[in-house]
Amino acid sequence: MPDKKILWMLNELEGFENPKIKLEQYATSSELAVSMIEMINDIVGLNGAKVVDIGCGCGMLMTTAASLYEPESVLGIDIDEDALEICSRNIETAEVNERCDTLHADIFDPNSDLPCGSFDVALINPPFGTKNNAGIDIKFVKVGLELVRPGGSVFSLHKTSTRDYILKTANKWDSIQTECCAQMRWKLPATYKFHKQKAVDIDVDLMHFKKLESGEKGKEDIQLQ
Repeated sequence: MPDKKILWMLNELEGFENPKIKLEQYATSSELAVSMIEMINDIVGLNGAKVVDIGCGCGMLMTTAASLYEPESVLGIDIDEDALEICSRNIETAEVNERCDTLHADIFDPNSDLPCGSFDVALINPPFGTKNNAGIDIKFVKVGLELVRPGGSVFSLHKTSTRDYILKTANKWDSIQTECCAQMRWKLPATYKFHKQKAVDIDVDLMHFKKLESGEKGKEDIQLQ
């Protein structure tokens, strides 16, 4: 269990000032972030790791990882400059400036100079995908797999209702091993005007996508279909 001071600090971090529905921006709760990061540390270990938080938003996941453990470095990437400004303030509040940095980039722009193959662990709480943005969560995972080194891991949060589809899809990818680590409950507060309830509970899965090293599964190159 994390130190009470750390939990208090995480609860005090800023969320989105004006969340953008186009980007499906929802603040990750500190409770969910702690559960995710503790699970990830149990599986792969975060001390000394190079970590990237893809679509970091206000930085709850990356700040939690840097506060609870001692990764070598944590990079948060986001397309939204407003969110990155909040993220930078949260990094200062958590006093993890020495280990954390941010990068403003569109991860889907082929001209973005992303540090592919540079990380041990990728953290993602992706957009779940609306009718006009179906499959966006899988696209985030694919970017994560490009950013981690062979032997690295991508941990991503998805609706439990999509588990079978995600496993079926990921099992078609060469040299990727996929499993559901845990089912969790995300209490999502009302964020946009069209939300009628104060909060809703969503069942979510923490999925682990491991990028196998050459020889682990026959093929040397990673080819995402």
